[in-house]
Amino acid sequence: MLKKIYNEVTREWDTSVEEALKSFIRLPALSPDFDKKWEENGVLLKALEEAKAWAEKQGIKGLRCEIIKDDGFTPCLFIEVDATSDKKFERSVFFYGHLDKQPPNEGWDPDKSAWEPVIQNGRLYGRGAVDDGYAFYTSLAAVKVLQTLEIPHPRCVGLFETCEESSSRHYESYLKEAEQKLGDIGLVIALDSCCGDYDRLWVTSSLRGMLGGTIEVRTLNVGVHSGEASGIVPESFMIVRRLLDRIEDSRTGEIIPKVFQTKISEEIHKQNVGVAESLGDRIFAAYPWHGKTEPLTKDACEALLNRSWRPELTVTGVDGMPSVENAGNVMRPFTTVKIGMRLPPDVDAEKASAALEEIITAEPPFNADVKYVPTVASNGWSAKASAQWISKAFEKASEAYWGNKPAYMGLGASIPLVKLFSEKWPHAQFMVSGALGPNSNAHGPNESLHIEYCKKQTASVAYLISQYEE
Repeated sequence: MLKKIYNEVTREWDTSVEEALKSFIRLPALSPDFDKKWEENGVLLKALEEAKAWAEKQGIKGLRCEIIKDDGFTPCLFIEVDATSDKKFERSVFFYGHLDKQPPNEGWDPDKSAWEPVIQNGRLYGRGAVDDGYAFYTSLAAVKVLQTLEIPHPRCVGLFETCEESSSRHYESYLKEAEQKLGDIGLVIALDSCCGDYDRLWVTSSLRGMLGGTIEVRTLNVGVHSGEASGIVPESFMIVRRLLDRIEDSRTGEIIPKVFQTKISEEIHKQNVGVAESLGDRIFAAYPWHGKTEPLTKDACEALLNRSWRPELTVTGVDGMPSVENAGNVMRPFTTVKIGMRLPPDVDAEKASAALEEIITAEPPFNADVKYVPTVASNGWSAKASAQWISKAFEKASEAYWGNKPAYMGLGASIPLVKLFSEKWPHAQFMVSGALGPNSNAHGPNESLHIEYCKKQTASVAYLISQYEE
């Protein structure tokens, strides 16, 4: 069965999926945060219309598709496929993915671009290829493959969104609207995650939460001559540094307050030791280091734990500073920084956000005007123990398609909806996975999808569905 599934997936890719993904790449379907005229432009809706039209041409028995849109919010695509299995399952399989994209950004190779698909060295290049346009097309292709091979499958449903890159603002509402159509769910398949290499099936075991906001420090009403003011007026960026020092040890990157930390279990530590042994130095080689820059730690296991189970702080934006070219000898009146903090999977994001605001605004240095405005607080997720049937399916698929056992890895990224799904469907099993591996570079230049890995992952999804149990 496993070989037949892979062969049929390859045929589907070569005859249908690849061209559909190329067409999707050509659409500048920017997420609403990056296109304020998204509704007027209509590109997000067009992405769903193309996906719907493609699905309806596949000859999938029992397929129904519907675009759902509430006023002022980006649309979603609901899909439903009737069961072909004689078993009367009470719960269905649920697919999740998104069809909105990050901006093109700069730095693409001269022979590549965000909006024109290119295949080179076994990769499909273009914005949205791996993050994560392929999720919709391969999920439906997996179901079609099972039907083509006359392999029974349970009822399958899905709700694909166009606001993931903008915090999925209305998805929970859509999920509630579609609640009766979806029914109860026994297996969630979300393909918006990562893989450590392309040599095995990677399954995500945890995702960090996230909080973020802006810190503004204002010391003057207008800028003044630095020669006249320095030594008397406290410099706003100096105060920002002091405030950040309350949170992070700048020598090590360690987050100081205990409220943001968690205890790492022996099981999690053991899991990361195994991943570190499999990947070794490739953990560090995945990043575009400049010059002789060194990582925070050279211990591969500690690096993985830092990325998945420890809080980490990033300054992602700055206001109040002119460019170097335009910077005169002026003491600026204010500095505003945007920060993001990744949280361990089991730390409550709302409580952490309140604690962060209190830490930042308490007793401001020199009585400067300090404001903290929270912008995001989303919880992480940690997978519950897998049922025997799904663990066995992961193992068989990985060994059949890659010749290696599957690997389970916690990720530093956040997919807040996975936490929502686990709360909404507490009995469900999860396959959180993805093709975002080394050199995929989602959000950056030269985003690409590793085609062979995608084929094998699609075959794994099909096999998993065929093995579904309650």
